[in-house]
Amino acid sequence: MNIAAHRFSIFAVYFQFIVMDENSEDDFSTIWNDEALRRMLAVGSSAICPGTLRNVEVAVEIMLETERPDIGLAEFDHVAEATFVCPSGTLVVMSCTGYLPEAPRIHVEPGTYHALFVTSGVKSIKTEWEAANDLYTVYLWPGPLCEPSLIKHWKPAA
Repeated sequence: MNIAAHRFSIFAVYFQFIVMDENSEDDFSTIWNDEALRRMLAVGSSAICPGTLRNVEVAVEIMLETERPDIGLAEFDHVAEATFVCPSGTLVVMSCTGYLPEAPRIHVEPGTYHALFVTSGVKSIKTEWEAANDLYTVYLWPGPLCEPSLIKHWKPAA
């Protein structure tokens, strides 16, 4: 069940944005490996970096849930899953070049969170810089740690 929805417009510098515990010490330069690039989701211990298909201002949603959301894969172009910890109880959502003290915060219960990252509107993208209807949504709910996984890739042959 959805308990809160947060919407942002974030400049996706280097085709990514960050969702992290406000005290995260993850090194973002090391968590983008080949598997993370394929998933479009880099994963640290207390942060995730969802990838985007445009290096411009993009629409981002963070959906707080009580349990795994019941969503149909057909609704989305790309789906990946991971977990991370938020021991502080404060999530930060920001551009990778954003200024941490001024970045938006979301208060959650401290703990481990599943993250289901879904992308929609891929076909609306004509060029990187033109307006499009792509949307990057992260569903979060409490749960035990698991390995990151790619569920559906936006390129069918990938």
